[in-house]
Amino acid sequence: MGLNEALKAFSHPTRRAILVWLKDPDTAFADDTQLYDYQRYGVCASLIQKKAGLSQPATSLCLKSLQELGVVDATKVGIWTYYKRNENQISAIMTALIDDLGVSVADDEPTR
Repeated sequence: MGLNEALKAFSHPTRRAILVWLKDPDTAFADDTQLYDYQRYGVCASLIQKKAGLSQPATSLCLKSLQELGVVDATKVGIWTYYKRNENQISAIMTALIDDLGVSVADDEPTR
């Protein structure tokens, strides 16, 4: 997918929220439990759905969009699907955006 598709995916507040939650799932899903540790496979789609407050189909569409972009990886375990961030792909997209805009980023600038 290209940069425009990435920006379209990132423009949706729920998709951005999912990426933030998956950055630190132990904190984001501290009140929830699942069969496996978050670091092993990621976060179960049902927990993401619960936190997002969306229907199952709407949650699936958000996750599918992020997966097609490559910023999340899905792992199927039994009947459950778990999601993790793909940090390399997120970095590649952000680098492409910076390059496209002609922004110069100093090495000593704080990052978020």
